[in-house]
Amino acid sequence: MRIEYNEELRMIKDEILMMSAMTEKMLADSVQALKSQDCELARSVIERDDLVDAKEIELQLIVSQVIATQGPVATDLRRLASTLKIITNLERIADMTVNISKRVMELSDTVYMKRLVDIPRTCDLAQTLLKLAIQAFVHEDISRLREVVDLEDEIDALNMQIHHDCLAYMIDNTKNIHQGSVFIFVGSYLERIGDHATNIFETVFYIITGDYIDFNDLDEETIVRIIETQKKIEAAGKED
Repeated sequence: MRIEYNEELRMIKDEILMMSAMTEKMLADSVQALKSQDCELARSVIERDDLVDAKEIELQLIVSQVIATQGPVATDLRRLASTLKIITNLERIADMTVNISKRVMELSDTVYMKRLVDIPRTCDLAQTLLKLAIQAFVHEDISRLREVVDLEDEIDALNMQIHHDCLAYMIDNTKNIHQGSVFIFVGSYLERIGDHATNIFETVFYIITGDYIDFNDLDEETIVRIIETQKKIEAAGKED
């Protein structure tokens, strides 16, 4: 039974990796579509959302079935139940990429008021954060906590920069109000994607420690203590 259970866990991880890859590709394509004003690419992102939704439902059913048939307790139950939250966050990231793609349609015939720099940069950071969160899940490793916290802070700062820059362009010329508003929305969508990726990492933290912590409340001393504890756990595992 344990061998079968471990195989089921590996299968769930593989499926989540697939769902994450689909979502990450949608994120990259949605922002690329915005940069190049490529409506066809934007439409393809919107269409792919149905695949992510289907994968979410499929995984929810698989996890529920494993819980029902294997009767996991303690850490095993926490691990399985937490995967449902990870799946939900991935689906919501996909929803944000759809929102970005819909905004591409709004600006299809618009000459941009400026070259897009901060939005693609925010996208890159959000992709990196998502990858870190999924890697943490796969390896059950929270040692890169500081990077996650720093990345979320960078994304928040860039979102504020996008907001301020767009407002300046809108005030300077009222013709920029529509596209300025769209870019502000896109910055907000990317910030939300960063939040969902951080939520995934927080869920991994809960799986490993049994404690749920809002990373916004972490101070430097706590971050250092968590990282050092993770390193000790890894070292003890290698010795065994």
